[in-house]
Amino acid sequence: MIESIGAQLIGSPASALQVRHPGGELGKDEFLQLLVSQLRNQDPMNPSDPKDFAAQLAQFSSVEQLLKIGDAISAQSDLSNALIGSVNSVAALGLIGKNVIVEGNAIELPAQGEASVRVKVGDAGGSGQLIVRDDTGVEVARVPISNTAAGAQTIDLTKLVGTLPAGHYTYDVELTDSAGGPVSVTKYSKLRVDGLRYTPNGPVLMSGGVSLTLGQVVEIND
Repeated sequence: MIESIGAQLIGSPASALQVRHPGGELGKDEFLQLLVSQLRNQDPMNPSDPKDFAAQLAQFSSVEQLLKIGDAISAQSDLSNALIGSVNSVAALGLIGKNVIVEGNAIELPAQGEASVRVKVGDAGGSGQLIVRDDTGVEVARVPISNTAAGAQTIDLTKLVGTLPAGHYTYDVELTDSAGGPVSVTKYSKLRVDGLRYTPNGPVLMSGGVSLTLGQVVEIND
């Protein structure tokens, strides 16, 4: 439709044609200027069809209404995102001092007491070992795992407390089934939230040297 209007303006004054924005987009005011220029410069012996003119106005009105609807939806989306961000910030603040379970392979060994990790064993379960590494990636301990069933399992690491210095470690689990094939294992970490950092992408929970988002938390414990 815009092209048909432009075609009828050949020979019109230059000022009537130079109405586009620097980006090349045609705005509401520019569109109306083109319509007025079309009427002023139409051939008196061959005037524009009133039906075409009415169709152009109707099309313009429809587009304008769609733009208004789009702006309203965008504003509502911005409001919803702001509300979600506020709720997440309050929720993250409430997690300080609590223990959370997240998908990952971090271990925090205490100076005394109990320690364990939670895993989800796939297939039909199996046997193998849990390998503990220090913060440089060097292996420092192995814990044997015998006949572990499929599903959620807790592996006790209390015997490592006092044997290894208290601090941050990582772990891997290697299991094989009765036929010697590898068994899939999803690893989880139990971390205590001791800080909170706000970023443009939302709040980030801090636990020692570990950073995690709310989306990584699968369970919360007092």
